[in-house]
Amino acid sequence: MCRPLIRSPRPDLVTYVPRPAARVRLFTLPYAGADPGMFAPWVQHLPDSVELRALRFPGRGTRADEVSLTDPAMVSAMVAELIMEADDGRPFAVFGHSIGGMIAFDAVRELRRCGHRLPALLALSAVPAPQGGAFAKACRPILVSDQPWRQLGLTDLLPPEVFRDLGAMAAFGPPMMADLLLALHHRYVHEPALDCPVSIYGARDDTLVAVHALTDWREQTTQPLRLRTYPGGHLYVHDQLTPLLADLATDLRTLVGVGAA
Repeated sequence: MCRPLIRSPRPDLVTYVPRPAARVRLFTLPYAGADPGMFAPWVQHLPDSVELRALRFPGRGTRADEVSLTDPAMVSAMVAELIMEADDGRPFAVFGHSIGGMIAFDAVRELRRCGHRLPALLALSAVPAPQGGAFAKACRPILVSDQPWRQLGLTDLLPPEVFRDLGAMAAFGPPMMADLLLALHHRYVHEPALDCPVSIYGARDDTLVAVHALTDWREQTTQPLRLRTYPGGHLYVHDQLTPLLADLATDLRTLVGVGAA
């Protein structure tokens, strides 16, 4: 007898500091291999008028025993479903870094296909505009090369402490490779530009996503694009956390009137 079809485990949401009176909710998606813990320090930098809800994906962190997801269409649909279920009528924003940005963009498109309202802000960090298959192109050299990541100049894909700890590398490696496969499987389909504000953030020394690849996001929104860059590499979000969140809070304040940071 064949086994019944088991649905893949969905991502879920982590709220580090509940703020039920917050003016806006901020849904955040991490970079490849990361768990939602990367967003825990954000809470103290964001105003009380913003409630952060981090996406937690199977295959990492406290969900390490679960199978990672590698189908980008399924993942973006699951994220959109979670956002719709959590929507309580307050304004919301979506932030994604690197592959998290890829998923965030597709999830917002899925919201539109479902007839759901769009976010007050789509904030994307260190991710190229998707036209031309940019997501897959950025990841392909990493997956097909026989050179160590250090030789490829891609060590900024991982936090420095991971390279110094074999145990951390063993834990971080599998979900990261799964996320890279997810990006490699991504297929861009042309759709009308999103009618919602888009802010793009990136690093001036990013070896994976050049600044010109960030400006190409203008094609994906009908509204003026906000673009900000910072010193550092692909994981600048750690070293430049304070200025990044100050700019993000400014964008939210401009768009939905949240309080000062």
